[in-house]
Amino acid sequence: MSLPNMRGGAVLAASVVGFFLFLAAGARAQGVSVAPSRILLDGRTRSATVFLSNRGDRTETYRISLVPMIMRQDGALVRADSTQYDQAAFAEDVVRYSPRRVVIPAGGSQTVRLLVRRPHDREVGDTEFRAHLSVRSIPTVPRLEELETPLPENIPEDQFVAVPVASVETLVPLVVRFGKPDATVSIVEPHLIKADDGQPALGFDLQRTGERSLYGQLTVTHVDPSGLETPLYFGRGIALYTPNPSRSFRISVGDRGVDLTNGRITIDFVETEDGGGDCEAHAALAPQVLSRK
Repeated sequence: MSLPNMRGGAVLAASVVGFFLFLAAGARAQGVSVAPSRILLDGRTRSATVFLSNRGDRTETYRISLVPMIMRQDGALVRADSTQYDQAAFAEDVVRYSPRRVVIPAGGSQTVRLLVRRPHDREVGDTEFRAHLSVRSIPTVPRLEELETPLPENIPEDQFVAVPVASVETLVPLVVRFGKPDATVSIVEPHLIKADDGQPALGFDLQRTGERSLYGQLTVTHVDPSGLETPLYFGRGIALYTPNPSRSFRISVGDRGVDLTNGRITIDFVETEDGGGDCEAHAALAPQVLSRK
């Protein structure tokens, strides 16, 4: 075979693989549905059942694991590396789960069982352990007959691109508590600023102390001098995970049709029952001149 033909064959092979991998990735874009969306295991509840549902149109294989995660100051979650393992109590050693690999047909479902086990090598006291339950799809390799199927003739040669298979992952927060770990919360340094787009934004820190994480809902409201309340923001599932002492917020508040220099802005954080239910914080911001910060 001549060199040009070999090169053309290689391009065609890569194109065929890319074409079918692209179709595979597109077919599993719907992913898997996982319920519940958060798991709390404490003194009252020592086991849980997680329900997985394949919403796609083909059989999928998923790998189940526990992943240690660290929350950044801005609230983003990233995987912890080995140097961060001593910063928080992760839950891999106190939770058993099964199965660890599942095959779910299209439209089908599967359950995963979680069970808490108390460590026998140390006293845990009032302690919280954390992890995220990871449900990751395992890509399907195209069959040989698919790879041998010719591409449509109207695809220009310079558009042959090999597309890698996407692996879709769903992460579910998992919190395990022994004893009665406590926490307090406060809202510090609320201030109005001009964001980069020139619109007013509200900045503040949610501050935590104690042995456990926070999880609840956050409400921002404008109250005019007559007492009329206008919602500016409402967020569910607001978390502040250990070991972080604080989390910074910047919320756009300039598109609600209210005069922010008249009246006051109230900020309220209230824990929901699935977070602990007994922590709340409130703050108010009087009218002020907006300043870029």
